[in-house]
Amino acid sequence: MSLPKGKLSQSLLRRLVLKNLPMVKKPLELDSSSIRKAGKIIACVDPVAGVPPEFYGFFAVHYPASDIAVRGAIPKYLLVDINYPEGTNSNWLYKTTRMLGAEARKHGIKVLGGHTGSYDGISLPFISSTCIGYAPRRSLPGPGSVKEGDVLMIVGQLCLESAWLIASVRSRLVEEHVGRRARRRISRKMNYLTALPKALVALKLGSKCLHDITEGGLAAALHELCNSTGKSILVEESKLTFDEDSLSLIESLGEDPLSASSFGALLIIASQRQAEKILSARGKFKEKVSLCGHVERGSGPFIVSGNRKSPLRIGRDIYQRFSKELLMSSWRH
Repeated sequence: MSLPKGKLSQSLLRRLVLKNLPMVKKPLELDSSSIRKAGKIIACVDPVAGVPPEFYGFFAVHYPASDIAVRGAIPKYLLVDINYPEGTNSNWLYKTTRMLGAEARKHGIKVLGGHTGSYDGISLPFISSTCIGYAPRRSLPGPGSVKEGDVLMIVGQLCLESAWLIASVRSRLVEEHVGRRARRRISRKMNYLTALPKALVALKLGSKCLHDITEGGLAAALHELCNSTGKSILVEESKLTFDEDSLSLIESLGEDPLSASSFGALLIIASQRQAEKILSARGKFKEKVSLCGHVERGSGPFIVSGNRKSPLRIGRDIYQRFSKELLMSSWRH
């Protein structure tokens, strides 16, 4: 069997990886792993690749730190492994670590250590970033607390990550489909591509479960939530929040907006009372907030469009269409 591109599914992860490892005995968790020790220590590791190399420093912080935050912890430390091809210009390394340092300082994260080097067989830069966080509370947000009747909320803008990535390497293509002004608006929104500040606000206000939207977009994220909670989730298409320029681009390219990578957008499952509190304080998120669905008995996610209710399928993530081109055309060393 040839392995598929992108994030490995939970079923393949269990069959090909986890069964071979001396894992800590606990349920498979969303986004990160935790160990209880006078509170909970949360750890997460993420690769940084497939984005423009000049922005590796930003994502080396926000990919793993966002996962820590959605699990209910405060990101505290980073371990960073930076690898690059022989002959790479030193300016790239300096600018990458400067950006990484600036983002870490902004969010109170310290770098514990790491590794930096060049090796044979590496044709493109690659960073592996591990974030460690601490949650003093005994009870953390998670799928185990989700019940029928809880509501689903979304914070942020669907499709923005995918559109931003495409605009970063195919500006002419983007302008052909949505125009120069829209391309410029998309390109200026990198700072929205993180779930970290949104998750920290949601934790303070109160919530049952948080999940960020990455590979496979909203469709994949909802399938993961349904699998983890053992419940069904019904979402109303008319109440989803999109970046309008990005939505226009994805649709113009003939791709599925609900399956487009949308890192930076955050899903919240909350009780009715928690949802009321979140909506009354929505200004704290500084982004779009919408109550877009609810949890019910059953399995799998469903979407309501008009008067029609249908299963939500995972389509092709538009990122897969551009991933190789994105990698090769953006690297100049």
